Amino acid sequence: MPPGKGFYGKKYKEKRSGERRLTPVYLLAGVPVLALFAWIGMSVFGGGSDSSDPESGTPVETNDHTPAATSGPKVAPTRDPASKIAGENEGAGVVPGGAAKPNINEYLVAGGKRFSLPLTAHAGVEDYFGAARADGKTHTGVDFSVVGLKNVPVEAGCAGFVVEATTDNTHGLHVTVDCGGDFKVIVGWLSSLRVTDGNNVSKTSVVGMGEPDGFVHVEIRYKDIPVDPKDFMQIPGKEVVPWTPTPSPTPRPDDTATPEPTETPTKTAPPGSTPTPPSGGGTNSDPDPTATATLGPPTNTPTVTPTPTITPTPTRTPTPTKTPAPPKNTPTPLPQSR
Repeated sequence: MPPGKGFYGKKYKEKRSGERRLTPVYLLAGVPVLALFAWIGMSVFGGGSDSSDPESGTPVETNDHTPAATSGPKVAPTRDPASKIAGENEGAGVVPGGAAKPNINEYLVAGGKRFSLPLTAHAGVEDYFGAARADGKTHTGVDFSVVGLKNVPVEAGCAGFVVEATTDNTHGLHVTVDCGGDFKVIVGWLSSLRVTDGNNVSKTSVVGMGEPDGFVHVEIRYKDIPVDPKDFMQIPGKEVVPWTPTPSPTPRPDDTATPEPTETPTKTAPPGSTPTPPSGGGTNSDPDPTATATLGPPTNTPTVTPTPTITPTPTRTPTPTKTPAPPKNTPTPLPQSR
């Protein structure tokens, strides 16, 4: 492009210098007025990023960048037995009166440690022992909810061996463990099994898995009679504090009882008797300790004769006697010749 022409030439500069204009003042003054009307409209008709709670009327922030509050795990309330798979027959049984009771040392309150809760995680208790069932029966165990939990392992609850791993209408898919001492543990309504008949297990051995959004039935039997599990393991809502017997104080060797002093009775002269006046002819009213008062008939006091002490006789050691020397041989004189 030739010099002097185009947007940056002399003619362009001359043209721009004559067309420059200022923004009308009334437009600048209208900006704060428009902002005032906008604020009044938001206050009257609402809008923006804030809204009010229809119940309390307090503003609630609805910013899209604010994370929503996290909700806690879903816990199932106590379910009606009729809504369960087995209905009114779930965990039902008859508990006869006057059944045999275990030894007191087996109870949790006395420190019994044979059993432990077979669930490490659960969502609460749905049914306790003794709940009503159909046909006059009662619930023979405790139902633990596992709603909202997945892959819940179910343990044996005691050390022993598996009696049976099967299914029925009362306990569903269940495992029965012989715990010894005439005790058994039943864990029912499982989704799958991890053991079979005859397997040895410990308290924490996994015998099956809990049903997702279901429940687990835990039952303890003594001599094939159901007993309340809360007496033998810690059940939520019915915890037991074991008691400790108070030890008897052991007397120390230096704790010897000091005999209390006894008062010596003072003898009083019987009426009509004349006490012996004190010796020395004095007028002192204190009796002479050597004086003897005549106090009626004498009392026979036994005389204690001391036992003589035997002094051992010293042993005399004989002096050795010297043995006389043998006589010297005297030579026989020779006969003399006459």
